[in-house]
Amino acid sequence: MVCQYAPCRCIRFQEAELAATCDTRLKGTMMDEVERLRVEQSEELASFGNPPRFDVRMFPLLGEEADRSAGVTRHADSLALRHIVADVGIQFKRELGYDTPPFDPGDPLGDGVLILSQKFIATFPIAAGAAEFIRHDDGAWMMTWIWLHPYERGNSLAGQVWDELEDRYGQFLIDGPLSPAMRAFLNRRQILNCRIIE
Repeated sequence: MVCQYAPCRCIRFQEAELAATCDTRLKGTMMDEVERLRVEQSEELASFGNPPRFDVRMFPLLGEEADRSAGVTRHADSLALRHIVADVGIQFKRELGYDTPPFDPGDPLGDGVLILSQKFIATFPIAAGAAEFIRHDDGAWMMTWIWLHPYERGNSLAGQVWDELEDRYGQFLIDGPLSPAMRAFLNRRQILNCRIIE
């Protein structure tokens, strides 16, 4: 069969058709690769848990009054609030690399305290940290851990929290090991080494 168009136009048409076919195949291959990568990454993300291990969270205390005059800490006196202390404890565990969460909401020996956000204001309080206290062998209170959301660090909140904790628990002991940031905080507050148990 003889092409009725000039031979060069026919060749250009065939080249364009071939290029379009190759381009479609290449795009299909690239899309398959993108979809494969998306599926693979979604599976990897699922292995990080829910919420993901890299997720740093605060916890709204729905049903609670946001009374700012009541201070920056809230005693975890209900099972629901104790579960939030446990959730904050998971943040502590992840950041500092511990193997197990530090707080068991069902253990009556641990006294949980929530630290309220000062950066985020709503009609309800928002927990931005927590701490646990237990009775030491000599009967004195001992803080076993404390964690504050990174958004709330580096301002006066930690000092306010410390003052309220000392009002509630007295000159409590501090369980180690201590992070470098905690050690620096205690040095700034001039906390005596005899209160630290390592």
